[in-house]
Amino acid sequence: AKKVAEWTKDAFEKYDAIVFVGAAAIAVRSIAPCLKDKLTDPAVLVVDEKSQYVIPILSGHVGGANALAVQLAAYLQAIPVITTATDIQGLFAVDVFAVKNHLLITDRRKAKELSASILEYEQKLVYADAMLTHEAVLPKYLSITDEVEKADIIIDYHRLSGNMKGLQLIPEKTVWIGIGCRKGTETDMIKAAIRYFLTEHAIDERSVAGIASIDVKAQEQGILDACREYNWPFITFSAEKLCALEGDFTASEFVKSHVGVDNVCERSAVLASGQGTLIRKKTGRDGVTTALAAGNRRIRFE
Repeated sequence: AKKVAEWTKDAFEKYDAIVFVGAAAIAVRSIAPCLKDKLTDPAVLVVDEKSQYVIPILSGHVGGANALAVQLAAYLQAIPVITTATDIQGLFAVDVFAVKNHLLITDRRKAKELSASILEYEQKLVYADAMLTHEAVLPKYLSITDEVEKADIIIDYHRLSGNMKGLQLIPEKTVWIGIGCRKGTETDMIKAAIRYFLTEHAIDERSVAGIASIDVKAQEQGILDACREYNWPFITFSAEKLCALEGDFTASEFVKSHVGVDNVCERSAVLASGQGTLIRKKTGRDGVTTALAAGNRRIRFE
């Protein structure tokens, strides 16, 4: 049998959550050499031998240990022992909020300072991009603003100025890039068109869900290479499906004569986003056309 320290090391690399049954001190000593980062370490919980208490000891927020402790305690008819300050006081925790809504925290220092100020009962302003709907009722000490410069929390998929005072939370996999191009377009030209498009419209690449196009481009090497570089999925739609999509699109008779649909990039972006909103119409560069659509995402504060 493996020693506890060896088992813990393996478990840290394999699992999202680890539950120790026994003394908390043994669990603490076992995980100590494995600790790396509070944003990536797994949830770790301790349950006493009589199943009276469930204690989260690592990654209570980002890793979900606090929430798991509550669930496990309910199943065991035990008492969850939650010690994190925001949970005890019933206050907004930005790291929990980010995990629940699939938002990337861009600045740990700002996140820490934000949590500290909320614990001091300071009022904070939240800005959310218009493409992101949110609940009308916000937690205590939070209110909505439409002025991004004044916001303490900024939920936006754009690349923002580095001198913004607020903590930016980037919605992951929110926007889709639609692409059209001539057959055999060189990889470098497609990559350059994507970079230009992202830069021109200040889109943070971390918010991109993937690339979409028409099915005749499914094996277009330049697009496949670009997706591989960015680690994005590539999905395609038939001309019939693209044509059936209703909306105001930039029509081209030339494109229609070649692939059977009057616009590829805008229509494919909207379809990929779950028939969301076209937020950047067709942009052309070196024979490559690009467009951007955002899915309908709802931000939940509780």
